[in-house]
Amino acid sequence: MWTVLLVEDEGFVREAIRETVDWEGHGFCVAGEAGDGREALSAILALKPDVVIADIVMPGMDGIELLKEARKAGIRSRFIMLTAMSHFDYARDALQYGAFNYLLKLSLDDEVLLDNLARIKGELLEELRVAGEALYPHYHRIWSGIRGTSLLAPEDQAIPVAAAEKFGSLKLDIIAVLSGTGSSSADQAGIRPDAYLVVQSFYEEGQTTFFCWKCHSEDEHAHWNKPNRPVGLVVGSCMDRLAQDWRRALNQLNCFWYGREACPMTEDHKLPSIAELEAELIRCFEERNQRKCEEVAAQLWEGMEASSFSHMEVKMLAGHLLQILAMLAGRRSEDSEGSRIHSAISHESLLAHVLQTIRDHIRYLKEEQVNFTDHPEVNRVIQYMLEHYKENIKVADLAKLVAINVDYLSTVFGKKTGLTPIAFLQNIRIEQAKRLLLHTKLSVEEIAFQTGFTDGAYFIKVFKRMAGLTPSSFRRETNI
Repeated sequence: MWTVLLVEDEGFVREAIRETVDWEGHGFCVAGEAGDGREALSAILALKPDVVIADIVMPGMDGIELLKEARKAGIRSRFIMLTAMSHFDYARDALQYGAFNYLLKLSLDDEVLLDNLARIKGELLEELRVAGEALYPHYHRIWSGIRGTSLLAPEDQAIPVAAAEKFGSLKLDIIAVLSGTGSSSADQAGIRPDAYLVVQSFYEEGQTTFFCWKCHSEDEHAHWNKPNRPVGLVVGSCMDRLAQDWRRALNQLNCFWYGREACPMTEDHKLPSIAELEAELIRCFEERNQRKCEEVAAQLWEGMEASSFSHMEVKMLAGHLLQILAMLAGRRSEDSEGSRIHSAISHESLLAHVLQTIRDHIRYLKEEQVNFTDHPEVNRVIQYMLEHYKENIKVADLAKLVAINVDYLSTVFGKKTGLTPIAFLQNIRIEQAKRLLLHTKLSVEEIAFQTGFTDGAYFIKVFKRMAGLTPSSFRRETNI
């Protein structure tokens, strides 16, 4: 509520003003009273009230001097001056020094006073809204810290000065919503904006957070309707606790993300670590083994739930994983990819998107980057090479795979592809090595091992013959 200080040397007049208005019903409260100007100045410096209703003519220090001293002290309270008909010149002086208005005591009634208070309230709300704009950079810094993309230094956590004056004494309700592709409305979150002083909306990466600022003593239950979206809610926060309470509200969304409380792993159902599963998924992808990729991805999602990953952590891992797979497939990661990940509102829907993306990449690798032939046995050999290029593959093994003679396989393979089986296999290995050189920081020796070369020097020799550059020169000249 907005605070009011009553200043009047006649006690019965103060009492009449205090009793004539339903202060709380109009969003105000009488924070203090004073019987003369000097007492009033001390109260103003201590309370910093939003409104001062003061008589002009008082002993010791009159209302005009009180207004001057308050302004010298930097106090921006709205002054409503009370005057008698014979003191009109004083009232005019008060306006010159920044008083909001003057009211004649003889005609003073609750309607006149409430009209002035309503106009003051409108100005105060607009000032609060404008000051609140300075909070948005602060929200972004806190959001980066919550996501783990930055470490908040003490100076980054500092409250903007312009906002601290206006919001430092207010209470805050934080409502977080899994909103998907676009920002949720206050109505969808069950918020009644008219019950708050200011409602600010912050949308990032598939979630909307509402920062709802209110006065201390307002009835909490009057602020919300039943939401039609899953929400996380922290009531009665404040500026100093904004970061930790925002995190609390976001974490409340995890049970909606999983469709239930995350289920911890039991001893009889122990999964490999998240890092191990991620590495295994990448290995299976490199082998173009779609079925195995789907199995490992499902395990990875199960592991994140069992490890109680927050929905934001799941999305970050998914984004990182799909970026790696796009690189390995030699495809550009589209800007819309991040949008699709962040718009997911459930664990299962994000897994479905990841699986579909994996299928698309593997199909691209199989159908667009490798020219299959019209010979079924040759195609089966090519498919085997794509999935097992890391292994020590011999032509005899390939002939056995399709149950034909080694010499016949070499002949028909050459006719259909223009290359011997071993040359075709080396092409696959070198193309994969190029991707790893471009998109990873693995050493040349590690890349040689991961692409099926058991000897680093031989890998360099083959790479230079086929690519025209050594692996190190290739990496350097492509500026990666």
